[in-house]
Amino acid sequence: MADLMWGSPPDDRDPTTVGPYTVLRVLGQGGMGRVYLARGLGTRLYAVKVIRPHLAEEDGFRARFVREASAARAVSGAFTAPVVEVSPPDAELLWMAVAFVAAPSLDVLIERAGVLPPPGVWWVAAGIAEALLSVHGAQLVHRDLKPANVLVTADGPRVIDFGIAKALDVVGTASTNVMGTSGFMAPEHIRGAAGPASDVFALGAVMMFAATGRAPFEGPSAGDVLAQTLYQPPNLNGLPGELADVVGRCLAKEAEARPTLSQMLEEFGHHRDRTAAPHAAASWLPAKVLGVIEGFGSPTSESPTDPPRPPPTRLITEDLEERTVEARALADVGDAAGARDAYAGLVGDRTRVLGADHPDTLFARDWHAFCTAQAGDVAGARDLYAGLVPDRVRVLGPDHPDTLHVVSQLARYTADVGDAAGARDAYAGLVGDRTRVLGADHPDTLFARDWHAFCTAQAGDVAGARDLYAGLVPDRVRVLGPDHPDTLHVVNQLARYTAEAEAQ
Repeated sequence: MADLMWGSPPDDRDPTTVGPYTVLRVLGQGGMGRVYLARGLGTRLYAVKVIRPHLAEEDGFRARFVREASAARAVSGAFTAPVVEVSPPDAELLWMAVAFVAAPSLDVLIERAGVLPPPGVWWVAAGIAEALLSVHGAQLVHRDLKPANVLVTADGPRVIDFGIAKALDVVGTASTNVMGTSGFMAPEHIRGAAGPASDVFALGAVMMFAATGRAPFEGPSAGDVLAQTLYQPPNLNGLPGELADVVGRCLAKEAEARPTLSQMLEEFGHHRDRTAAPHAAASWLPAKVLGVIEGFGSPTSESPTDPPRPPPTRLITEDLEERTVEARALADVGDAAGARDAYAGLVGDRTRVLGADHPDTLFARDWHAFCTAQAGDVAGARDLYAGLVPDRVRVLGPDHPDTLHVVSQLARYTADVGDAAGARDAYAGLVGDRTRVLGADHPDTLFARDWHAFCTAQAGDVAGARDLYAGLVPDRVRVLGPDHPDTLHVVNQLARYTAEAEAQ
C-alpha cells in the first residue's frame, strides 16, 4: 500500500496507538522523541511526534510543551505543515499530530539529487521565508530550522516541527536547556535568547547547505561547531557568488545586522520577476531534483526505507577534493597533458555527483579548458570555453568575476586560433561588461580595450584599430602615467596603426 512506503516498521518499543491515531510506521527520531506515520479515525495520514518520557517528567516541561505546541496550531500558510492536534497535558504520552506531507526533507533531497543551483536555493529560501513569517505572525520562533525540518514538494517547501518553539514573550529569558541544532543556531540562540532574527540566521545556514551540501560551521564535535558559530566567521567556500552576499548577511553575528524576512522576499522578487513561469517548480529546480520530489510518494519509486546513498559532501571531501589537489599539482609542475586529463575526469564526476551547475563543477571545467590550451590544443580550449561561458552566465550571472574571467579566456583563445573577427567581437563585449562592472579605469578594462583594438586591426580594420588606440592612449596616460610600460605600448600601437591606415 502506498501509505506504507515511508519510514520503517515499528518495533516493540513503539505504541500501536497514540491518542486517536493508529501507528503505521516510524518516520524518524531525534532528541525530542520519535515521529510516526499514523492514520486518523478516517483515512488521512498524519505525522505524530511523541515526546520522550524522560523529557515529559522534567519540571514544567509538560505544561510548556502543550502550551507551545497548541500555540503552533495558530500558524497557517502555504509553506507550513499545520499542527492538527495536541495531547492533553495529563496524557500518558505527550504528542502532537501534524498533517503528513509525502515529500523528502531537504537533507534527503540533497543526498539523492545533489546540491541545488542558485535559482533552486532562492526558490526554497523564499518558501521558508513565507513560512517563517507565518510562524512569527503567531508570536512564535521556530528555534530549530534545519534541512531535516524542511520538506520539499513540487508546490514549494513546507516547514515542519514547531513543537520546540517558544512563545515570543519568553524567548528573551536565558535558558540552561537550549534546544536547537548545532551549525544552524544563531549566537544569541546558543546563549539562550532566540528571537525572530535567529530564524533568519538558520535560514542563511539552510541556504548554504542547499547550495553546497554542508553547514557554514563545521567541526569534530557539537561544542566545536558552537564555538565557531560564536567566534568565527562562516565558511562560505563553494557558495556561488550571487548567494554569498545574502547568506553572509543572514549569518551576521549581531541579530540587528541580518536582513528581515520581508527584505529576503523582496530580494527574491527580483529573481522571480525575471522568470517566465515563476509559479512552476521546473523554472527553478533541475529535472533530477524534480524527479526525486515527484517520485517520493509513488509506490513505484525508490523507497525511503532503502539505505541512503552516500551524501555528496562525503564524496567531495574523501575523493573529489584530493583529486583536485592532484590535478592542480600536475599543472603546477608543468604536466599540462596530465592535468588536462585529470581535470577532464573531475568534470565528469563532479557533474554526476554535484550537478552540472555546482561551482566546483564549473571550476573544474575552467581548469580543464586552461590545461587543454597549455597542452597545445588551443582550438579545443576555445571550444571548451565557448561551452562554459553561457553556463557561467546562467548560473552566476554576467557580472560575476568568474564569468568575466571565462569570457576573457574565450576571447584570448579565439584570437590564438586566428579567428580575429571572433576575438574582436568577444573583446568588444568584454570591454562593455568590464566597464559596467569594474569601471572604465580598472586595469582589466584597459587591458580588454587594448586587445579589442589589436584584434580589430587583425580582422582587417586598421583605421578602426587606430581610432580605438587613439581613445585608449589618453586614458592610460591619465590612469597609469605617461611613463608606464603599458602606456608606452599603446602609444606605439597608435603610431603603428596610424601609419598603416595612412598607407592604405
